Amino acid sequence: MSKDYTNDLLELAFNLGAVLAGVSDLKSLEKLKTYPPDLFKNFKYAISVAVSLPNSIFELITIENPGEIYAHYYQTANTLLDQITLRLSEKIVQHGYNALAIPASLSIGKNKLMANAPHKAFARSAGFGWIGKNLLLITPKYGPRVRLGTVLSNIPLKPGKPLENQNCGTCIMCIDSCPIGALKPFDFKEFPKKREEAFDAKRCHARLVKISRMDHIGVTICGVCIKVCPIGK
Repeated sequence: MSKDYTNDLLELAFNLGAVLAGVSDLKSLEKLKTYPPDLFKNFKYAISVAVSLPNSIFELITIENPGEIYAHYYQTANTLLDQITLRLSEKIVQHGYNALAIPASLSIGKNKLMANAPHKAFARSAGFGWIGKNLLLITPKYGPRVRLGTVLSNIPLKPGKPLENQNCGTCIMCIDSCPIGALKPFDFKEFPKKREEAFDAKRCHARLVKISRMDHIGVTICGVCIKVCPIGK
C-alpha cells in the first residue's frame, strides 16, 4: 500500500505561509476547461493553497483608484504563492512523483481572459469555500480576500470535500457595487455552466487594463467587489 503524503505536504504549505491548504481529486474536475487542454494528463490530484490579504488593504480601495498599497500586496501575495507551490513541487519530486505548479497570476491567450486553469475550481473542490455571486471563491473565514495557488501531482493524496454552496443568500452587494456592471444577477447551484451567464469578462478586463496603466499601479486589479463583501470582514 502506497504512502499517503497529504499531511506532510499540507503541513509544509502552512509552514511556508499558507492560511488554507487542501487537496482535490482531478476526477471531479474532468470537464474543467484548461490550457493546454491535456493539462491534467499526468496528474491525479491538485494541492490548493491560499494566502490572505487583510481587510485594511481593501478599505483603501476606491472606485476611481484601487491604490498603490493594494497593488503592492497583490503582487507580494502572488509571489509568495509561487514560492509556496514551487517548494511543494520540489518536495513532491524528491519523493519520486510528478508535480506542476500553476502560476498564481498568469493570463494567457489572445485576449488574456483565461488562466491555465482556474485556481478557485481546485480550491472549491478541496473544501475551501464556495463560488460567490462575484464568481470569486468565498471562504468562511476570509471571504474573498485570499489569493490562490495550485500544484498538480500524481503523488498519493487524500482529497477533501467541497463545502455546500451557500451562494451568499440574498446578498447582491458585489453586483450592485461593480462600477461597470460586469456582474449579472444569475442563480446557480455550484457555479454557472457558462461564465458569460453571470460575468462579462471582457468588460471587467477592459477596466483592469485601464487601471493597470495608472501611475504606480502596473497590475490588473480593481477589488471593489472584494471590498464590499461582508463575509470575512
